[in-house]
Amino acid sequence: QEIDGDTLASSLALFSTLKKMGKTVNVLIGEIPEKFKFLDGWQAKNSEDFIISIDTAGKEISKMRYERENSDLKIYLTLGKGELKAKDVSFPAISRPPNLLVTIGVNSLADLGGFFEQNPRIFSETPILNIDNHPSNENFGEVNLVDTTSSSSEILTNFIRFLESEDEAFLDENIATNLLAGVIYASQNFRNPTTRPKTFETSAFLIERGGNHQKIIQHLYKQKSVSQINLLGRILEKLSLNKPKELYSASLTKKDFQECQASSRDLGFVVEELKNSFRYLPNLLILWESHASPVIIKGIFYSTKRELVEKISQNYEGVSKGDGILFVTREPDVDSAKENLLRII
Repeated sequence: QEIDGDTLASSLALFSTLKKMGKTVNVLIGEIPEKFKFLDGWQAKNSEDFIISIDTAGKEISKMRYERENSDLKIYLTLGKGELKAKDVSFPAISRPPNLLVTIGVNSLADLGGFFEQNPRIFSETPILNIDNHPSNENFGEVNLVDTTSSSSEILTNFIRFLESEDEAFLDENIATNLLAGVIYASQNFRNPTTRPKTFETSAFLIERGGNHQKIIQHLYKQKSVSQINLLGRILEKLSLNKPKELYSASLTKKDFQECQASSRDLGFVVEELKNSFRYLPNLLILWESHASPVIIKGIFYSTKRELVEKISQNYEGVSKGDGILFVTREPDVDSAKENLLRII
């Protein structure tokens, strides 16, 4: 069965995390669509140790070497005594029982199909950590991390953060990128109307830890404008929440635009991407420094509450359009502008 992006990305992130912790890990996953093959560790699909066993009774191997030739791996054995025949070489199965089974995105053990049916003893004797976000999950694990308001990648992000300590951090750039890809896939690039505030907070954290937002968007959505992708990633990184005001806000400097190779014209794309996700917290504010000299602070305010947009229009020079307003402030910097605007709304 073809795996979905959230399950795949979170599985590979956990695989890499456990490897970094020094654990012996095998991962069994379904078919991987081509568009997900940018994820770190995707080649680990159905990873398993493989043994080549040689019966050396009555023989003596004096030298061994190997070499790679295109897609072939050749192993050379030099015998000091005896004769080696084909029947002396075997490929025994590894039967070491696991200490823990982890399922991700699995509603019930029956969903595992042949693997469950062929290994009943493993499932009856091994503890299971069940990670999922579906309401239909049967809570079949000894430990069940099931959150129906989240994605598997968000659950895994919190789990990995729990495993970390001041002296040992596991969330590197590759793991953060995998988890961010899972979050973006599950939220339909933040367009899903059920996307919750904590999803933005998790995304901002993953970008801070090195998650490559641009790389993900280019592979999953084939966006043409790199500058817009960069700017959206920068705003997600800077996005903060004022809960009493139900307001998400971000401030951009001239340096931010330069580093993203973007301009204020790209903000229209960013606002459309973000506002499609606002269902529970409907207010969005973006402030930025213009390239004028002296610097002028400009802003975009979006709200589903028309009276708030009107308050902004009454206090600032600007142009209203639909549920938003583009305005100019008289404050000397973005922090002062934000403080004044919060008093108004």
